[in-house]
Amino acid sequence: MGLNRPLPERYVTWLVRFVQGDWGRSYRLGAEIQPLVLRRLLNSLVLAGLALVIISPISLALGVLAGLYRARWPDRAISVGSLLTISLPDFVVGLLLITLFSWWLKVLPADSSLRGADLDIALHWRKLVLPATTAAFVLVGYITRVTRVSMIEVMDSPYIRTAILKGLPYRTVILRHALRNALIAPIAIITTQVAWLVGGLIVIEQLFNYPGLGSLFADAAKANDLPMIEASSMIAITLIVFSQVVADVLYAVLNPRIRFS
Repeated sequence: MGLNRPLPERYVTWLVRFVQGDWGRSYRLGAEIQPLVLRRLLNSLVLAGLALVIISPISLALGVLAGLYRARWPDRAISVGSLLTISLPDFVVGLLLITLFSWWLKVLPADSSLRGADLDIALHWRKLVLPATTAAFVLVGYITRVTRVSMIEVMDSPYIRTAILKGLPYRTVILRHALRNALIAPIAIITTQVAWLVGGLIVIEQLFNYPGLGSLFADAAKANDLPMIEASSMIAITLIVFSQVVADVLYAVLNPRIRFS
């Protein structure tokens, strides 16, 4: 295994082989790491995509609505609800959803394990609903509050007051002038949360027995499976860097003032 060599030498050797496509073999499973990690990565990407489909429209719509009705009952109701979602841990939300939809209503499975080698969305979509909803529930409140604050700041800006004083319809002011600037911060945050949705759902994946990248990393850490830990960590770090780049690009698209000539 080369464990008698110095740690820096072992790391450089592993890094060179990783770039070349040789990710090593798992100490715990005795199998090639690359197909295992890529399969789990695909599962996590599907789960993250479904969670984003739930998160984005709900959180942005609620945040904009709360910002437009500041200090009135819609704002208070949305603020209290978003604070509740932020306060509840993900495993509590998951247990509540399992109790409601699996035990009482019996409409969705509590076990999201996959028996086949690959994830078939048409076949396994019911197993994705509860873990995706749990992941979305954790982030909806946070992104809603960010969107609310951003919307309030934009509505208080001078150019919005000028547009209103010029007699533009209120709907035009919101849709054409306020909304684009107000969505800069929440969209950037949603983009940066993709890495967490892919590689950081360890608790949710363990709770629902879902074979994602986070549970693979957790199992490798418990078994001291160093090659698997290294490969999973590198994939997670790559996703973080990629999501940050995408966030910067989207920020430049939405905010022309920071574009480079």
